[in-house]
Amino acid sequence: MEEEKSKCSMKMALKSIPQQHSCFEKKWILQLNQQEDINDFICLICKQVANSPMEIDCPQHKDMDESLIVGENCLKQFLSQKPNSCPVKHHDNCLYSQNWLMKRYINELDAICPRQFEQEQQQGYEEGKTTRFVSCNFKGKVKHIDYHLENSCCLQMVKCWFEPFGCNHLCLKSTIHDHLTSNMKLHFDLVIKSFDTLQQTIPQYQKLNLENEKLKMELQLKGKKDEEIADLKQQLEQYQKNNLQLNFAHKTTLAEMEKLKKDNEIQKIKQKMQVNLNSSMNSKEEEIQIIIHHWIRTFNIKLGWIKDFDKIVVNYVSLF
Repeated sequence: MEEEKSKCSMKMALKSIPQQHSCFEKKWILQLNQQEDINDFICLICKQVANSPMEIDCPQHKDMDESLIVGENCLKQFLSQKPNSCPVKHHDNCLYSQNWLMKRYINELDAICPRQFEQEQQQGYEEGKTTRFVSCNFKGKVKHIDYHLENSCCLQMVKCWFEPFGCNHLCLKSTIHDHLTSNMKLHFDLVIKSFDTLQQTIPQYQKLNLENEKLKMELQLKGKKDEEIADLKQQLEQYQKNNLQLNFAHKTTLAEMEKLKKDNEIQKIKQKMQVNLNSSMNSKEEEIQIIIHHWIRTFNIKLGWIKDFDKIVVNYVSLF
């Protein structure tokens, strides 16, 4: 019972580990470092060791001697609540930049496993001996912490391998094999139960598959009908388009025929006028010929009468 309580306490402790991108807790850093080593790296917002330190560069603070450092995550949270403000003093247009040299120095600080530190803070010590169930002996640099927590920390909490079958056990990574060994029958029963449940559901899945196949066939038939309808619509549209073109061509032909008809009528009128004109000219020529002939005849008569008159006069004179 006490062992189970110890495990539960350990789980609660490990859940309280700070987020990866938050600033580093001073107590944790001071386990292997001195206070003077971190004085220049304290975040102005959370008062812990800055993670990804950002330096405040506002001209309003140029006379201040202390380092104006904030953690990147703390600054983001601050600006999300107070946009464009400054965490040092109240003014607008806060200027800041990443301090790469300070970040490199912080990454080189010595550190123990943060999970081990949290566990020790929760459990405490009894007569010089810890009551923790498992301990992590990691000691390294701050820059190596992320890799350690993700890959090699024995205090990492993991789920049981048989979680898909119903085992919801959560334990330390270092004790997962003990759990698997001591609960083989439980896991076997869970697998058998899951298998039985699967066998019971197989007919339902088969029925569903048949229904799905039927629906697929119906959808395919519907798809074919839709394609036929689409083809018919396309043919109808093409027919309507052709009909419009034929109507336009018919109207154009009628217009041309009407134009030709008018041209023919105009041509006939011209021909008739030409015939009338020719007839009129011929009639006038005949009249002129008659007049000229009359004039000539009259002239001949006059000439002939004068000649006969001369003969009569001569004959009359000869009598005397």
